[in-house]
Amino acid sequence: MKNTRLLLTIALLLLFINLGHCQTLPQTLPYGYTINSSVARVIDGDTFVLADSQHVRILGINAPEIERPGKPAQPYADSAASYTRSLIEGKQIKLTFENKTYDIFGRLLAYVWLLDRAGKDSLFIQAELLKAGLVRISYYPKGKRYYDLFYNLRRTAMRDKRGIWRRE
Repeated sequence: MKNTRLLLTIALLLLFINLGHCQTLPQTLPYGYTINSSVARVIDGDTFVLADSQHVRILGINAPEIERPGKPAQPYADSAASYTRSLIEGKQIKLTFENKTYDIFGRLLAYVWLLDRAGKDSLFIQAELLKAGLVRISYYPKGKRYYDLFYNLRRTAMRDKRGIWRRE
């Protein structure tokens, strides 16, 4: 009984210590606010985990869903996840935010750039995924930042029948 309490106390203490290392951001940030971080792991084509354990949802795109219990993977889900993994997993990135910081699942919502060794933007991840035809544009109204770029990249991928557009 004493050992169980001791283990529970230690586990709770470690949890609180670990929570203190996470960078907590407010619900809303100024337009264009940025942070640099590193990617611990990629979950799927449009979601990944930062080194501080925060989950990020890539803004403006929607990747096919990977396999879940009771649901098969959508076509190109594994390709999208694999490509996102090859672009950012274990690497330094920059996140840029719109006014809304989190989605309903508590994930950070951000535009994502891969950083080069000098800390400069080298690849715009949304653009790379759209160019490859591995994601769709999520609801993205005219006038939003990158609207023209996203729709032009999608149009080119559709015309060239890349990725998901091979099937449609």
